[in-house]
Amino acid sequence: MLASMPAEDIVAAALSHISGLTEIKNRSLLSSMEDFTAYQMSNTYAVRSPYHFWNTLESGLGASFRADVKFMKLTKDKTGCVVDVPSKYEEFIEDTWIDTDEVKLFKMTVYQNWRTTNRDNKYGNKQQLP
Repeated sequence: MLASMPAEDIVAAALSHISGLTEIKNRSLLSSMEDFTAYQMSNTYAVRSPYHFWNTLESGLGASFRADVKFMKLTKDKTGCVVDVPSKYEEFIEDTWIDTDEVKLFKMTVYQNWRTTNRDNKYGNKQQLP
């Protein structure tokens, strides 16, 4: 059995066993929250704030969907964002969301580098350090 598995899967299984993990749970790549899935939205141009993406989510998937979305982070190049979506919405997104030439929404499958913030401005929001 081990001979047919990739090395990283063998190491991951060994670490899981050592740590006492007995079941696999769906977790977000963004926050590691259980029963959430990280989605990335890409745009053809840079934006100044995440409000553009919040509004795009609401117009494409509805206000009730937007209210359940958590932890939006801009990508480093500011042309996209990553959001945590409750896993119960996966089928809804597949059935409802329509990509355009400008905006695309897709489920993240690997961890990527998104924009991090670590300094407050006078309005209590976080700013990107140079």
